[in-house]
Amino acid sequence: MGLREFFTRRFPELRREPRIEFLGEQDGPSERQLKELLVPELRRHSAIKRAYLARLGFQPHAEPSVGLCLVSLAGEAPALVASCAALFRGLFADGVPLDIVFLTREQEEDLVRVCRAFYTNAA
Repeated sequence: MGLREFFTRRFPELRREPRIEFLGEQDGPSERQLKELLVPELRRHSAIKRAYLARLGFQPHAEPSVGLCLVSLAGEAPALVASCAALFRGLFADGVPLDIVFLTREQEEDLVRVCRAFYTNAA
């Protein structure tokens, strides 16, 4: 279902969550800068069809987090996760986490109710 990036570490931690709640779009000046940096990287991966930057909830008592949510025709892509993590680390302070989620069709249907894609690959 997804990969959780802990940017205080060098490598991502794989995590499976039974449920993700999509809380809304994550947007602001820093987030728009991140999105601009991510678009060229996403274009290099033809299997990525759409990308969203959203606020996520996982458990009733957990703090919401920010997630890069990807629609991929090829499933999870570790090389893409690593390159996106590097871009994120270049903009945000150490210890700021980013979840990277490879969406199912049902999850994307839920997400589009509260968030718009910042990247779409029509090809």
